Amino acid sequence: MSKIDKKDLALLAALQRDGRASWTALAERVQLSATACQRRVRLLEDAGIIRGYRANVAYDALGYGVEAFITVRVERQSPDVAKQFRDAVERLDEVLSCHLLSGDTDFLLRVVAADLARFGRFIQRDLLTLPGIKDASSLIVLDTVKAASTINQMATLG
Repeated sequence: MSKIDKKDLALLAALQRDGRASWTALAERVQLSATACQRRVRLLEDAGIIRGYRANVAYDALGYGVEAFITVRVERQSPDVAKQFRDAVERLDEVLSCHLLSGDTDFLLRVVAADLARFGRFIQRDLLTLPGIKDASSLIVLDTVKAASTINQMATLG
């Protein structure tokens, strides 16, 4: 795509609110024809701006009563160890996301567990046994104040 315009931003915002909206409904929201709307969305997908469509899952409703963020520091002596850690994290079902960071912390993991006992077992049996872990610290989520931004909110950032 050469340039994103206001209609594209409106489409992105509408899809973030309702990724299952019909072409007709999307077109009405952004004041385009359904065909133009579909073409623009396809261009946004092809450009990699839209990466996919997902369900926003309430993990607590599925029985995961604990959500936490875990900061991890790994040994830096070998790039192979860091790769082994990354590969191992991808196989852990409790890990919802893993981010490589700058600064003193190497990785930030977002995890869920059924309860504190299972969270503790995950830390001891699964996480701390991964290759190259130097240090890990967990932060339990008490409440989520803001979970995601929409493209409209981001556009005001400049």
